[in-house]
Amino acid sequence: MRFAAFVSAAGLAVMSTVAMAQTVTYDFDRSVNFTGFKTYAWVRGTGVDDPINHRRVVEAISGQLAAKGLARIEAGERPDVLVAYHASFDRDLQISGFATGWGPYRLRSGSAVARTEQILTGTLVVDVVDAHTGNIVWRGTASKEVDADADPRRRERNIRRAAERLFKNYPPVK
Repeated sequence: MRFAAFVSAAGLAVMSTVAMAQTVTYDFDRSVNFTGFKTYAWVRGTGVDDPINHRRVVEAISGQLAAKGLARIEAGERPDVLVAYHASFDRDLQISGFATGWGPYRLRSGSAVARTEQILTGTLVVDVVDAHTGNIVWRGTASKEVDADADPRRRERNIRRAAERLFKNYPPVK
């Protein structure tokens, strides 16, 4: 019986780690020469309403672009690319359960418990647009469960990590 409880607890721990994992994807236009991009400017996207977190997102993305060799200029100064971010939030329902007993469906002398919990998921999309053609040349997307009760340092760290993971594959290797 102790072994079964241990296996169940270990399984729940692994599942909670998987649920907390961040999903990051990217796509790009293979015909574009990214080495020609040296400057960028911000354009309006679908940002977060909170000005503090908006600034965190812009600073995190700007830091990654600077690390990739792009310099920030104003939109009127003819940048090579335009950058916009889009943020959205969605609520999902997570159902977890545990049953004890033996036999099919734990029908004999067992008990079962089920629990539901609302999960807030945040998605951050970053578009890099060729300023000369107006075409999106690169798009990165990161999704993760959001802790609405996180302290400010943790929020900033999570946003910074999302930006780091997003731009890990920028510029893309063809």
